[in-house]
Amino acid sequence: MNTIHDMGGMAGLGDLEYERNEPVFHEEWEGRVLGMISALGLFRRTELESIPAAAYLNMSYYERWLIMLENLLVVSGYVTRDEIDSGEMSASSNRRTPELTPEEAARRPFVLRRSERDIEISPRFAVGDAVRGRNMNPTTHTRMPRYTRGRMGFVERDRGVFDLPDNTELGLDPKPQHVYLVRFSAQELWGEDAPAGDSLYIDLWEDYLEPA
Repeated sequence: MNTIHDMGGMAGLGDLEYERNEPVFHEEWEGRVLGMISALGLFRRTELESIPAAAYLNMSYYERWLIMLENLLVVSGYVTRDEIDSGEMSASSNRRTPELTPEEAARRPFVLRRSERDIEISPRFAVGDAVRGRNMNPTTHTRMPRYTRGRMGFVERDRGVFDLPDNTELGLDPKPQHVYLVRFSAQELWGEDAPAGDSLYIDLWEDYLEPA
């Protein structure tokens, strides 16, 4: 049996191409962008998703992150758009410096943020349960793949309790809930032309599922 594991709504089919001896960063500025985002704590997936599709598809990975960082710096009041465009601080700007030491800035990129919640919540589903992806079509951020909506699968594992990204990305109630590893057959997702022995394993939040 072949399996594909989809974490958070992204899946690929076929061979994955890897660059031999690929460096961590292809350009020095990419590392600087990641460092600034990590040091300032400025990351918002909805800001990435607001980049127009035509521009997004023509950007590299860190180009998108740079655009997100610039927009969040402006929204947060650290700089103005004119200052970003000119590369110079405006004489009328009030200087805002985050309370961050050089030592802490160097450490932050290597600190993994714990996303699992250490709280007790009764799960709605158990291992082995048949579930169906809810037919939901939100206009804002979601981690639910469209191809699982209305499709039946089986709970393989309870991952634990995590905040619902649909809410946290918008600054709403985090709504912590169980996340389940759900197995879908390829034929259930893509029809009888898909190989009978193939399955797709996807991590799905409780709100994305209903009893089958």
